[in-house]
Amino acid sequence: MLELKKYTSTNASYRLGIDVLSTVELSQDIEQSQREKYFIKDICKRVQKPSTVLYHLKDEEVTLGLIALSVSSIGEFPSLQIDYLFVNRTYRGKPLEILDDLKTSTYLIEFAIEIAKEIQEIAGLRYLVLLPDNDKLQDVYKSMGFSILSKENWLYIKL
Repeated sequence: MLELKKYTSTNASYRLGIDVLSTVELSQDIEQSQREKYFIKDICKRVQKPSTVLYHLKDEEVTLGLIALSVSSIGEFPSLQIDYLFVNRTYRGKPLEILDDLKTSTYLIEFAIEIAKEIQEIAGLRYLVLLPDNDKLQDVYKSMGFSILSKENWLYIKL
C-alpha cells in the first residue's frame, strides 16, 4: 500500500532522522552515502521548525523516497523550494508500477508541482525551484522540465 506521510513541526519527533535513516538504502559509494546521511539528518532537524515540510513516500514498510519543501522567493516572486529530494538506492532510475510506471524522483517532482499549484491559488507562487547537488543531477532535472535560473546553478519550473 502506497503511503505519502507528511512531517511538519507539529508531528516530527527528535527521532525522525534516526527513524528515516533506518528505512533507507543509501548509495554504495561511502563518500556519497555520508553526504546522503548528513542531508537526511539535516532536513529532519529543519522539519522540526515551521519552515520545512518533509514527505516520506513508502510502499508497505519500504521507503521509496523523500522530498522536503519550503517556501522561498526568487527576487520578488514567491517560490516553492525543493530543499532535498532523495530516492532509495534500490529504486533509483526505475519506473515503478505502483507509481503508474513513473520513476520515484519524477513522482515526487510531480507531487511538488501539485503542492505548488495549490499554494499558487492562495499565495501567488510563480516557480518551483531547486539547487541540484551536482552537474549530473542538473542534467536529470533539466530532462524533467527544469530550466536554469541565472542565479548560481538554481533550476526552476514556471507554474
